[in-house]
Amino acid sequence: MAKKDYTQLAQDIVANVGGKENVNSLLHCATRLRFRLKDPSKANKEVLEDLPKVLTAVSAGGQYQVVIGDEVVPVFESIMNQYHFSAGDSGTKSGIASDDDHSDGEKKKENWFEKFVSVLSGIFTPFISVLAGAGVLKGVAILISSLHLLPESSPIYIILNALASGVFTLLPIFIAITAADKFNTNRFIAVALAAAMIYPLTDNTIPNIAHLGDYGINFKTYGGAVIPTILAIWLESYIERWFKNHLPAVAQLVFVPFLTLIVAGILTFVVIGPLGTALGTGLAYGYSFLYGLSPLIAGAILGGAFQVFVIFGLHWGILPISLINIQTYGYDTLLAVMFCAVAGQFGAVTASIFKAKKVKNKEIAASAAISGFFGITEPALYGINLKYKKGFIFGLIGGAVGGGIVGTAGVKCFQYTPIMNVFEMPLFIGKNSSIVWAAIAGIVAFLLSFILVLLLGFNESNTEKLFAKVTSGKKSLTEQKTAKLEKSMDSKETTTSDTIVEPEIDTTGLSLSDTIFSPLSGRAVPLKSVNDPVFSSEAMGKGLGIEPSSNQVVSPVDGEIIVAYPTGHAYGIKSENGVEVLIHIGINTVELNGKHFEPKVENGQKVRKGDLLATFDRDEIKNAGYDTTTMVIVTNTNEYEAIVPELDGKNSGEEILKVYKK
Repeated sequence: MAKKDYTQLAQDIVANVGGKENVNSLLHCATRLRFRLKDPSKANKEVLEDLPKVLTAVSAGGQYQVVIGDEVVPVFESIMNQYHFSAGDSGTKSGIASDDDHSDGEKKKENWFEKFVSVLSGIFTPFISVLAGAGVLKGVAILISSLHLLPESSPIYIILNALASGVFTLLPIFIAITAADKFNTNRFIAVALAAAMIYPLTDNTIPNIAHLGDYGINFKTYGGAVIPTILAIWLESYIERWFKNHLPAVAQLVFVPFLTLIVAGILTFVVIGPLGTALGTGLAYGYSFLYGLSPLIAGAILGGAFQVFVIFGLHWGILPISLINIQTYGYDTLLAVMFCAVAGQFGAVTASIFKAKKVKNKEIAASAAISGFFGITEPALYGINLKYKKGFIFGLIGGAVGGGIVGTAGVKCFQYTPIMNVFEMPLFIGKNSSIVWAAIAGIVAFLLSFILVLLLGFNESNTEKLFAKVTSGKKSLTEQKTAKLEKSMDSKETTTSDTIVEPEIDTTGLSLSDTIFSPLSGRAVPLKSVNDPVFSSEAMGKGLGIEPSSNQVVSPVDGEIIVAYPTGHAYGIKSENGVEVLIHIGINTVELNGKHFEPKVENGQKVRKGDLLATFDRDEIKNAGYDTTTMVIVTNTNEYEAIVPELDGKNSGEEILKVYKK
C-alpha cells in the first residue's frame, strides 16, 4: 500500500495557525496537534476546519488544538520534518527560552488553571501511547494470573508483568524527560534527578525512613510519583539556570550539573518531595471523600461531564488524580467512570451509522466508531456527535447512567491507563471490585446512547457545533449569518424577512464583457444566502444560487468544458470571451459519488448555450438529505470590475449574470 503524503496538509495547517513564526512549540496526543501560539488570534479556525483530515480546531488550556483523529501521528511527523518546532514552550531547538518567549500575548492571558492544564498535558501527552500500551499489557498479565494460565513464577509471566509495570514504577523518568522540555531545562540533569528519586527502591540497604535530627526523610515513596517529580524538575530548572548565569563558561560543562544535582537533590528529598507527596495525598483524600459521599451521584456527574472536559482538552487536569489514587490507595474509581463516558459516545456514534442519510456522514461515523471501540472519542465527538448536538447529549446521558452504576457497584481500577477500552477491562479485577459490573455499566452506557440515537436521530440537518462559540471565542456560523441578515435589514437591503436583495452595482464607465444565462429553471437567490460558507462568502467568486424547479442543466454560454466532475455534480466552462463559469448542483452533493446524477459532457468538449450538460433527480437528492440549490459562479471574478446578478425568478436560458470590465 502506498504511503500517504501529508506534506500539503502539514503546510496548510501551519499556515492557518498563523505561520511558522507564530508557533512557539508543538506536541500531539492521541488525536490532536497541540500548538503553543504566540498570538492565537492569528489562527484561522474556519479554514482549518475545512482542511481534509481536520475535525475541528479548539483554543483551550493555553493551547491551540487542531483535532485530526487517527492520523494525527503522521501529520505531526510531517509538520516536524518540515518545520522542526520545539516540544518545549520556547520555540527554540535548544528548549531554552529567550527573553522574547516570555512576552507573548497568550501567556499573559492565561489564568492559573490554564497554565496548570497546559503543563500537565505537555508532560503526559508525549508518552500517552506507551501508558496505554502498558495498560493493555497489565490487563493481559492480570488475566493470566486470575485464570491461572501461568504460575506467577513463570518467566513468561514475569516478563509480561515487568513490561507492564516498569513504566509506572519508573514513571518519574518519563515525567522528567517531558517536564524538562516544558520547563526549559537540561533533559539529562532532570533524568538524573528523577533517577535519584527512584534509586532507593533498588537498594535494600537504604531504610524506608532516615532521620536528619528529628526530621524524618522518606526515601522509598517516589516510585510512580507524579506531583513530587513535576515539582522537583520545576525547581531544578530554576537552579540550573541560576548556575548557568553565575558560573564561567569554562566551568559549566561539569559544575552546572554537579551543583544543580546537589542543591536540587537535597531540596527534593528534604522539602519538595514531602510537599509534593502531601499535595498528592491531599488530592487523593479529597477526591475519595467527595466520591464517598455518594458514589452513585459522583459517578453519574463525572460520567456525564467527562467528555465535556475532553472537548476542551482539560481532562489532563483530572486524569493525574487516577495516578495519585493508585499510588496512595492501590486503586482508583475515576477510570471506571471514564470507561462509561467513552462507551456512551461510542454508542451514539455507532447508531449514527444506521441513522445517517448522507453518505459522508455514514463513512465518518463508521471510522469514528472504530476509534471509539479503542477508547479514542475525539473523531466521534467532532465528526458526528458534537457537530449535530443530539448524539453528544445522548452520549452524555449514557455515560452518566453507566457512571452511576460503577459508582454504586464500587468498581475499582488497579492500574493506570490514559485510554479506556474493552482491552483494559482486566484492570478492574481485584479486591472489592467487579469486572462484571464494569462490563454491565459499559454495555448500559453504550446501549442507552445507541438506542436514543436510533429512536430519536442525531439531528443531521443541524450544522452548528454545540460548543462553537465557547471553543472558538467567535460567533457561530448561524449567529454570523443572522447578524448579517439583521444588518442588511437595518440598511434596507432586504424587502422581506426571507429575501436578500443585493445592493445596486454602478456600472457607469464599464463595458459589458459577457452575459451568463441561466443553466436551469428555478428561483434565483443571492449567493450570500446559500447554506454553504465557502460559496456564500464569495471565496470561489461572485455569482448567485438557483433553487431548481427542473432536473436538467444546460450550458449558460458558448465555450469549452474545462472541468466535468465524474460525479456529475459540477461543471466548469470557459466562455468564448474568457469568463470562467462554475455550475455546482447542490451543496455537498459530491458525497453522493454520482448517485442521482447523469453527466452528458466530458472535459474539453465544445458546447453552445443551451446544450445539455447533465440531468439529475432533485427529489431523490433532497430525500438523501441534501440541499439542491445550484450555484452559478464566475470563478475568475478578480479579472473583472463588476459581476451583476439578475435575481428575478428565472427560466432556463434567461439572463442571470452580466460581467463587466473597464
